[in-house]
Amino acid sequence: MRQTLITFLALAAATAVAPAVAVAQEPRVRVNPRVPIEQERRRLPRGTVDDAREQHRETFTKVLKLGGAGELDVSNVTGDITIARGGGNDATIEVSKVARARTVAEARESLPLVRVDITERGNRAEVRTVYPAHENGMRTRRNVNVSVHIAITAPAGTRITARSVTGNVSATEITGELALMSVSGNVQVTRGGRVSSVKSTSGFVGVADTDSDMAIEASTISGNVTMRQVKAPRMELPTVSGKVVMHEVHCARVEAESLSGDVEFTGALARGGRYEMNSHSGNVRLAVSSGIGCEFEANSWSGNVDTDLPIAVRATDKPVPTRGPRRKMLRGVIGDGSALIDITTFSGNVWIGKR
Repeated sequence: MRQTLITFLALAAATAVAPAVAVAQEPRVRVNPRVPIEQERRRLPRGTVDDAREQHRETFTKVLKLGGAGELDVSNVTGDITIARGGGNDATIEVSKVARARTVAEARESLPLVRVDITERGNRAEVRTVYPAHENGMRTRRNVNVSVHIAITAPAGTRITARSVTGNVSATEITGELALMSVSGNVQVTRGGRVSSVKSTSGFVGVADTDSDMAIEASTISGNVTMRQVKAPRMELPTVSGKVVMHEVHCARVEAESLSGDVEFTGALARGGRYEMNSHSGNVRLAVSSGIGCEFEANSWSGNVDTDLPIAVRATDKPVPTRGPRRKMLRGVIGDGSALIDITTFSGNVWIGKR
């Protein structure tokens, strides 16, 4: 599990760097306390956030004949992507481009610099947001401040891949396979059917009211991972600086880990299931439904390990080979012990009990 988290961090960092090149950085302006603020503002380059007082909007809609089980690939740079189930066999793409500048005229002038290309081949389509590219090694973007919001309605069985560099990505009532990602934004799936991956580098990641027939990988670096009313054969849920919350989940294999946040599980265990939950500096809390037996082992190096389960347990303190705290361990068996639970935290507490 730790190797998986390390690999995820490396891949996410590489992914964040590549698309982020397309996003212009805001210039730094050092303010001299002896110089009036208005004079400092006049020193700002044209096109910066300080000058983006006016805006101009452009919208268009395109209908794609993908059929009931088509495929859609969407890529955005700055702006949200929202996906919802529609009726019939057609998908509808509604694009809203918003340009911001010092004046309405400048905003209107910059709007055509950003394109949204839509290509359709049979039952597959691609949607791409394109910003000005390099020419002779020089970027021609000219501090373009344009955001693009893409709203999609598609047949429920559409297979969709969607990614945004800076923006939220969400899908509702899509039962086809979903792979959603944002570098800087929240990613959410509600009432899905085949959720393969839900990822963010800096943002909240969540799946709710979903019965997935395939394994779910939901991960983020800076944010919480939340699973509510979710059923899946397997879940991989890593985060670095956030919580992992599993509420009313039904899953035979769970791997959940946070470096600096709590890990919480509430739900029923699967017969023969395996549950691994780890945190470095957070608490781990497990509240299970009755009915399925389990065998568990819980460890903490500098926190408490407690349970309110009415079973015979053996609590031990194991010495560490080097100087430091003594590890607290709690082992126990409930019923037939068919499910396996392995919990570890370094500086947090562990609690295991009934719902």
